Amino acid sequence: MMKMRSRILYFGRVQGVGFRWNVAEIVKNFQLTGLVQNLPNGSVEVVLEGTDAEIKKASVAIDRKMKRYWTNREMESRNGEAHFSDFSIERRNR
Repeated sequence: MMKMRSRILYFGRVQGVGFRWNVAEIVKNFQLTGLVQNLPNGSVEVVLEGTDAEIKKASVAIDRKMKRYWTNREMESRNGEAHFSDFSIERRNR
């Protein structure tokens, strides 16, 4: 099965509202690795690694649960092996 890596950027009121914690809780239900972190520009970055099907299901679940917070999102995907061994919440200095 082909492995994928997707990077999703969420824009809107996505920092300081539990966005990262909720994303991590959602991703626990899928066989994925990666990370979620706040970015200095006020957006949130989500990196998902796994099968295309798992990534699509997880991204739909994230979009639905967090829809009241984000106003725009950008997603890019590519084939490739995982770089992460689990899914984590990163704490990045602003």
